Amino acid sequence: MKTKKILYAVIIMLISVLSVSAQQIIQKRSTELSQILAKNKKIVILDVRTPHEFAAGHLKGAVNIDIYQDNFYARIDKLDKKATYMVYCRTSNRSGAAVGYMRQNGFKILYQMMDGFPMWAANKLPYEKY
Repeated sequence: MKTKKILYAVIIMLISVLSVSAQQIIQKRSTELSQILAKNKKIVILDVRTPHEFAAGHLKGAVNIDIYQDNFYARIDKLDKKATYMVYCRTSNRSGAAVGYMRQNGFKILYQMMDGFPMWAANKLPYEKY
């Protein structure tokens, strides 16, 4: 009986380790992400900056979920965890916090833009503003 409990505990630990290792945070620069986004139109683009920053310029099709808002985590939790996401902010601080939370909460494939939106714009990559 005790052996079965130990065996179950080991199996649960292995499943936990394997599921965490299956999750990925792929850190790329804006120019690399531009190429990836051009090839894969199913990637969900997530902008975690403020609405003011978003209005000043954002990637086409991006969803704005401001990391500073009280409902940020609730809104993230409603997203499809099986989808692939590309997360960005101004630098990489807020996007780093966002992808860290997403990874801990079961999101599988996450791209993080490491050089931020200002470099996206400086590299003359396409964006839109309101």
